[in-house]
Amino acid sequence: MDFRNFKISLLAGGAAGTMVDVTLFPLDTIKTRLQSAQGFWKAGGFKRIYSGLGSAAVGSIPTAAAFFCTYEYTKASLSTVLPPRYSSVSHMLGASLGEVMACVIRVPVEVVKQRAQASHKSSFYMLQRTLQHEVRAKKNNLNFTTNY
Repeated sequence: MDFRNFKISLLAGGAAGTMVDVTLFPLDTIKTRLQSAQGFWKAGGFKRIYSGLGSAAVGSIPTAAAFFCTYEYTKASLSTVLPPRYSSVSHMLGASLGEVMACVIRVPVEVVKQRAQASHKSSFYMLQRTLQHEVRAKKNNLNFTTNY
């Protein structure tokens, strides 16, 4: 894959991911609040429906870009070694590896985003609190899900 195609995948992936995440964000917030342990109304109901949008927007650019760049690179690399009749294999492997790379970024972003959606705090505050908890848990050899 040449640099021009890499740039196109990077920019197109980042733009597409951001548009999808920002457009569907209110629905995602409602879903998160419906699943909240404190209940829909205590988690905020329909108020502050865009709470957590900052982390989603910032995280969607590198997530989608990582997916598309990995997908295109894998597809281009495999097309040089696989016969044309196996092109579907290069698409499947490209998509699988792209999703793995995207999840490396997406999962931490989702943790911060969902905590901001289900609370009355900003994404930045929830990021700070999550990082503080992680450092404390690591010092005490605790699992992430305990004592939060």
